[in-house]
Amino acid sequence: MAGRNSDSQSQTSPLESGDSPRPRQAACLVCRRSKIKCDWKPHQERCRRCIQLDCECVRPAYHPGRQKGIKNKRTGLDKALYQIDQAVKRARSASQKNPEDDRILNHLQELLSNANTPEHATTRGYSVSGDGDEDAYSEEEEEQDPVAMPDFIQRTQHSLAIDDAENPLQLLARASYIQPSPESRHGNSPIQAHTASTQGQTEDEIQAFFAPAQVHLDVGPDVDPVSLGLVSEEEADKLFNLSAFLYTSIMAASALFMPSAAALSKRLSNHARTLAHRVMVNRYRSVEIVLAFMVNIPWMFPGQHSTDDETCTYISIANTVATDLSLHKSLISPEMVGSGSGIGLAKGDCLDPRAALTMDGFPELDPWSEKGRLFLRNRERCWLSLFVLERGMSLARGRPFSVPMTRSLKDCDNWHRSEYADPLDGHLVSMAVLRRDLDALFATVRALCDGSQMASSDGSLIAQSIQGSIERFFDQWYTEWGVSIGKGPDRRLPPYVEILVTHTRLSIYGGVINHPTAPLEVRRFFHTAGLSSALNVMRAAIQGESQLQSMPNNTAIMISFAACFALTLSSYATGGSALAPSVRNLIDETATVLERIGKVTRHRNGLSIKYGKYLKQIVRRAATGDGISDPRMPIVNEAPITTPTFLDQQALWPEPLQFSAMSDDQIVQALNQPGNDFEPSFGGLSWEDMTNFEWLYWPEVGI
Repeated sequence: MAGRNSDSQSQTSPLESGDSPRPRQAACLVCRRSKIKCDWKPHQERCRRCIQLDCECVRPAYHPGRQKGIKNKRTGLDKALYQIDQAVKRARSASQKNPEDDRILNHLQELLSNANTPEHATTRGYSVSGDGDEDAYSEEEEEQDPVAMPDFIQRTQHSLAIDDAENPLQLLARASYIQPSPESRHGNSPIQAHTASTQGQTEDEIQAFFAPAQVHLDVGPDVDPVSLGLVSEEEADKLFNLSAFLYTSIMAASALFMPSAAALSKRLSNHARTLAHRVMVNRYRSVEIVLAFMVNIPWMFPGQHSTDDETCTYISIANTVATDLSLHKSLISPEMVGSGSGIGLAKGDCLDPRAALTMDGFPELDPWSEKGRLFLRNRERCWLSLFVLERGMSLARGRPFSVPMTRSLKDCDNWHRSEYADPLDGHLVSMAVLRRDLDALFATVRALCDGSQMASSDGSLIAQSIQGSIERFFDQWYTEWGVSIGKGPDRRLPPYVEILVTHTRLSIYGGVINHPTAPLEVRRFFHTAGLSSALNVMRAAIQGESQLQSMPNNTAIMISFAACFALTLSSYATGGSALAPSVRNLIDETATVLERIGKVTRHRNGLSIKYGKYLKQIVRRAATGDGISDPRMPIVNEAPITTPTFLDQQALWPEPLQFSAMSDDQIVQALNQPGNDFEPSFGGLSWEDMTNFEWLYWPEVGI
């Protein structure tokens, strides 16, 4: 009964006995950050501070802290020394003396007397507690861990040939695992015996410095978002546990599109940014960390300038970590690589599957088992994804490519045809093939343009040859992948993929128009094709808005480039044409879609909002230049509320075309109609004409 009374008293609040019991509850995160008392009532969902700030009140689970006393205040060696001291005091006390304490005291004295003997390091004569087997097992594990990689290397001595080492550091790493024989290590020389103990630590440090790269996981209670109270166990359920950075990034990206998760999104985004900085400082590396950097890239918040986000930095770090882990190498056993194998791969381009698993922290895993093959396939998938993401980002932002073209990428056409393949591996391979084969197409177009410098060359024939090469390239890609990744009875590409593919075509046309050796006939020939591709990009964005609610930043940049391209080309249309106002109408619709997508949740803060507002500004300037509004009025003095835009002046133009409601073929047909011609003086675009592209570099297509 006494125990029950004490329990009931400990769970009731110090209020009067008539009040209802007040359950224990941890302080919310807002009060915890402000270091104030969290004042709340049981019937209220939010505390007084959160009600004042009108913010979400998140209370982590209540965990009682350390109780009074000193038994929990000591940890590590301090705790062990305290326990030994207590045992010695009990053994010397006459009132509490027992045989167990005598044995403990005798054993301690024996350990102290034999501390300097050689047998002390290898012999264990006594176990204090009854879990001696468990302690011995843990010691055995600790002794085996440092030699896991050397043992593996010694089992495959044939892979240590110096001719397949890519650099001096790799050669030193392999040489460090060629261990001397036991006879040479344990010789009878007194001088060697005297110096071995003093040099052992230095040799271990040198060997560890030149050891091959190993996985370095970013896990622990000081970075785990659940342990820190940022999210609950339910919110983090079924997510990865090999990288705090990875699953924090996944949750942060998901929270961006949850209407009621504004506070959660802010906490996770800030924590993901902190973990990214910690990964860079502490040089963590794993396959999961490469994936985490890629997960963060599509939905980064805009900075003060269009180049202020960390997209390029994250791509560079992901590429560095992936290269450190040899993700770019082909996974082939050493015995299959040789002069007579017929594979045609250099040893430096290959990585033993066992070495790959050991590097990832799974030395005991069989590479031919189902689990082992899934882990190895995850490495390959990570490298393919990095290649696709980096090429798309570089093409959209006008940056040179940084991820190298490797043999694994050249041979990836059938990678998705495997018994261990993921259902979406085909989509990934289709994009990798498209990005990979662009290099050959760029070379073909460049050669045709350069060959037109001869006096006998025909510009119109060269233009047709270039057009034929481009059409064959995309027709072949559609034939190979359109059925597998298309949707619906007509196997139509999803809006995101359609925008990506059409933007690629537009980038090629733009490269041809701006190529210095392209003849005038070629530049004029591609103005209609380029304008058609630009309009198709915007049309796909408008018609597919419902499927683009989580639009990546890169896609918004592609759409904005297409809008600027179309606006510049349409300015050269003949005076009586309805082409220019129709294009401006389409750009205005596209800008509205970009703004809506960027505000899909009130905390989304998408980059597409910036681009949508910018497109509306340049459309107003273009309409002002065409005389739709007073051309004498400076742009800086425009009042958006009172100044009529081109949409209010549609009556001045004959029947504007509704490009947003057309199909690809209908857009081409409309552009080829009489009256939509370009001015005779139009000879292609030059850099001076690109006033709409001051915010963005021209796509780096290598032409």
